[in-house]
Amino acid sequence: MIEQQPEHNSEQNPFLGISPQLTEHLKQEMWTELNELGEVQHVMHQLEGKAHRRVRKVQKHMMHCGECLSEQINSGMLIELPDYWSMHENAGGGRYPKLHYQVN
Repeated sequence: MIEQQPEHNSEQNPFLGISPQLTEHLKQEMWTELNELGEVQHVMHQLEGKAHRRVRKVQKHMMHCGECLSEQINSGMLIELPDYWSMHENAGGGRYPKLHYQVN
């Protein structure tokens, strides 16, 4: 059985699903709360950017610090460079080119 969708009012905001009348009512009744909500969202956006920058700094440090890299290798989070370089050969790749390299 197919369920029919209710018809949308052309005056309603398609993104929020509220009518202009309801928007005006909220502005009149809840003006301070709406302003505070906007301020909180602005602060959250700023904090999100600060957190992202701190995470990038930590990741950059861990990619360049010898002690951090050694600990990551010992814990199994990273593999040693000779193992990384030999992965291609171990997976069946060799020094001979593949067929798609030979076709021109």
